[in-house]
Amino acid sequence: MALPASYNSNKSKRYPVLYLLDGDLNGELVYGALDRLHASKGAHEHIIVGVSSTDRLRDFAPTINQDPRGPVGAGGGADKLLDFMQKELMTTVNKQYRTNHHNVIAGHSIAGLFVIHTFHTRPNLFQAHMAFSPAVWWAARETAKATKQYVLSDDDVGTFLYMNIGSEGGEMRQVYDDLSQTILRNRSTDLALQLDTFDSEDHDFTMVAGLYRALKALHGYQSTLKL
Repeated sequence: MALPASYNSNKSKRYPVLYLLDGDLNGELVYGALDRLHASKGAHEHIIVGVSSTDRLRDFAPTINQDPRGPVGAGGGADKLLDFMQKELMTTVNKQYRTNHHNVIAGHSIAGLFVIHTFHTRPNLFQAHMAFSPAVWWAARETAKATKQYVLSDDDVGTFLYMNIGSEGGEMRQVYDDLSQTILRNRSTDLALQLDTFDSEDHDFTMVAGLYRALKALHGYQSTLKL
């Protein structure tokens, strides 16, 4: 966990919370970017809570993969992790720290798929979602299909969604393009959406490439709210 620079000096201030999947890998990157955006553009400071896993496929993949093109039998634990986050982790954070109940979730690759799963299965749990190169090909596109159905429904979304893709090709790019265009064409008016493409960046670097644009767009969205 990382607290904002002003947390101890401003005892009356409450903060949004960014739940960062793979926080052990990306925590310093995100903290530094948020700190610079706050200093230069007045972006909201955030409490950052890292969520890490010893088995990313087990914990971040929403469904068990049966497609022989991937690791058969892997995955399926995302909802168990979400239950823990909702019922224990987020409750504890809100009790022990000065939060304003504006929650952001961010993840890359299979953790990005977790973010997309959260977006459509528990739309009120997080107020903003950032998915960097989400692995939407996983398990014969099950999460992508479910997300499209959600977007095509008449439900109000009322949240922020950032997604990006890099130079990935094949099924990964095909499924991502189909999903992103479905969201773009059919999104409700209360969904704040930003989509980015980085054709010259490898999959491993799409979070680095897109983080500034994602956080800048998040700042724009949060500026319309009373936080």
